[in-house]
Amino acid sequence: MKNKKIDIESLDRKNIHQVPDGYFDGLPLKIQSRINQKNGVSSVFFITRMQMVWSATAVIALFFIGWFWYPQGTELSTTEQILADLNSEDLIEYLYEEDISTDEIIAAINENYLLDEISLIEDVIIDENLSEEDLESIYSELDYSTEIM
Repeated sequence: MKNKKIDIESLDRKNIHQVPDGYFDGLPLKIQSRINQKNGVSSVFFITRMQMVWSATAVIALFFIGWFWYPQGTELSTTEQILADLNSEDLIEYLYEEDISTDEIIAAINENYLLDEISLIEDVIIDENLSEEDLESIYSELDYSTEIM
C-alpha cells in the first residue's frame, strides 16, 4: 500500500454530529441529578469504610487476645527442669541403648557442681535438725545394691 498524503484543507467541512432539539436546555438538570447520585454513592462508601474500621478493630482485638492467651515465648529450661521432666526408666533405657558407662557419666560431671549439690544437701539436713537416729534410719532405707546398668 502506498502512502498517500491527504490534504486536510481540501476535505469538506460539514458537521456530522447532530444534537437533539433542546438538549442543552436540559443539560444542567442532568448534571445536577448525576451529582446527587454520586453523593448517594459516597454514603455507600462511608458504610464500606465503617465496615473496614470495625473489621480492623476486630482483628486487632483478636491479636491481643491471642497474644495474652498464648504463652509469651518459649522459656529456656534449665538442665534440672529438663531432667525432672524425664521419666527415670526412659533415661536408664536411653543410657543403656547408647552404651554409656557409669565411668563416662562420672567423668562428665563437673566436680564443682557435685560439691555445690553436696553442700546444699548438707544444709537441708542441718536445717532440719535431724538426729543421729533419723540419719541412721535414712541410711538404712537406701538400697545401694541397685545398679543403673
